Amino acid sequence: MFIIETYISKNGYDAIDKKQLLVNEDFIPIHHLHAKKLANQQLIHTKGTTFYGTVLIAYQHQFLSSFYDWDDVDGIWLSILQAMTDCLCTGFGSSGFSERSMNWEMKKLMKKNPTVLFTWDHGFASQEWNDVPSKSIVSFPEKVLLNHIIEKGTEYLTFREALYDSGPIQNINQLVNNLKSFK
Repeated sequence: MFIIETYISKNGYDAIDKKQLLVNEDFIPIHHLHAKKLANQQLIHTKGTTFYGTVLIAYQHQFLSSFYDWDDVDGIWLSILQAMTDCLCTGFGSSGFSERSMNWEMKKLMKKNPTVLFTWDHGFASQEWNDVPSKSIVSFPEKVLLNHIIEKGTEYLTFREALYDSGPIQNINQLVNNLKSFK
């Protein structure tokens, strides 16, 4: 079982930043009827710069990310796509991201039946000083990860193109097309 699912927050930055427990009900998937409306509302509120959400990633019931890993959805996708591109080109891709102290690394492990070790450093789940950063590590077959990132990156690109502000769709499109060349 492989999951890459993009979710949009039902609330803006301040509301989700203050909430201690984030759950599925705080977000909606981008294929939901109201996802575009929520994303557009946030884009209007931020003058076209940001809308918030998360990208859940899991493989064989091991979750790499969670709803606590929310931030600017464009930034999350750009970072994942760039890290995957770098990993395929050099064997290692890394992306530090966000004011919320998240970053991820992808490391190619084997040449025969290639595997990608995907590490997601979660940073701080809330603004409490006693929070301890956590890390998730999941090993993916390279082709499975690549195919799902291309599929879900393309799905996100289609969603993003339908919003009132096009944002970084050219960059997202270029990275998705770069990844397709590795298939």
